[in-house]
Amino acid sequence: MGLGALLYRGRRSWIKYPVKTAADVKKLPIPDPDTGLRYVVDAVRLIRKTLQGSVPLIGFSGSPWTLATYMVEGGSSKSFQKVKGLMYEQPKLLHVMLDKLAQSVAAYLNAQIEAGAQAVMLFDTWEAC
Repeated sequence: MGLGALLYRGRRSWIKYPVKTAADVKKLPIPDPDTGLRYVVDAVRLIRKTLQGSVPLIGFSGSPWTLATYMVEGGSSKSFQKVKGLMYEQPKLLHVMLDKLAQSVAAYLNAQIEAGAQAVMLFDTWEAC
């Protein structure tokens, strides 16, 4: 979604450009999985074909809340201080962000299903809050 996700082997992941302002939320796109995430769709098709029905293929995504926490905090967090601040100080803005993320996750999971995933699941970090 244009935030520059950085992944490090054996370490935490980081967001290069965390969401900090209303302008940041406004410019968040709802990605088209068939273009911006084509590699995932292609991988699901290839894996499903390669499995030849031997085991079910499960697709996945982070939940909108999980994605929001990473996007606002800039990475993983134990306290979720920044996203909780946003939740209490600007709840309408957080709802706009979560709505964009819900639309993005739905499109992403539907694309995985269309490509051959036989089940999908959401990962959620809410219990950590």
